[in-house]
Amino acid sequence: MTHPVRRACWALLWLLLPGLIACTAAPTPRATVRLHLAGADSMQWIAQTLADAYTQTHPWVVMTVRASNSQVGINVPREMAGGIGLVSRTIKPNELEQTRAIVVARDGIAVIVHPANPITAIMRSQIVQVFAGEIAVWPLGPQAGKSISVISREEGSGTRDAFEKMAMNGTRVTRTALVMPSEAAVVDYVARNANAIGYVSMGAVTADVRALTIDDISLSTQTVESQKYPFVRTLAFIVSTSADLETQDFLNFVIGGEGQKIISQRYSRAP
Repeated sequence: MTHPVRRACWALLWLLLPGLIACTAAPTPRATVRLHLAGADSMQWIAQTLADAYTQTHPWVVMTVRASNSQVGINVPREMAGGIGLVSRTIKPNELEQTRAIVVARDGIAVIVHPANPITAIMRSQIVQVFAGEIAVWPLGPQAGKSISVISREEGSGTRDAFEKMAMNGTRVTRTALVMPSEAAVVDYVARNANAIGYVSMGAVTADVRALTIDDISLSTQTVESQKYPFVRTLAFIVSTSADLETQDFLNFVIGGEGQKIISQRYSRAP
């Protein structure tokens, strides 16, 4: 006959066994979430770097980044599930139907020249004259007397929109300007052509070009944050007003301490 105490122990074990099995079972994997970031070419580094950092701690989230222009960024949240738009220009109120904008950074628009160019500073009035074609040749240095090659961006570019509004004050960029499809293309052309001048986001500036001081204010994260630099704009993510929890979690990461620390490597933090 089984001892009463032993029977009680076996009964207790059978009662606890389902719980013990549940505790040792592998956790149910989370369903894959897909987020798609698309829009302003000038925001590609921000989007990709933040996406890479976020997915390291959220492996169930798959994020894709596609560089295009700000107009694409306006439309993405309405056209694609999990879409996050990248917009680097002023957003009109009627463009936010069923969407909202979250400012993620401040950016300074750099006016760039070849490192061999002896000019290191320029005034805002001179920028208008140069990009309008009113000043057509370089005044000094090895380029003295040579034609200035003005480099601009394509229609729909947020950087072009911001530059025309802030720097050109309504004056049209010369029709002879070479139009480039991306920030990288502008930097590459200026880096290879000593007679060129262009404009790009501060995050696109490399050691292969020089950003000019404007009205005696040099370009830096500090002068952009203080808004002492003449050409400062905000960069924004656009999301649906009905965005899911995972999208909101990502946005919280972006505007939180860790995300802003990443952004401050190349840009000024969000206001």
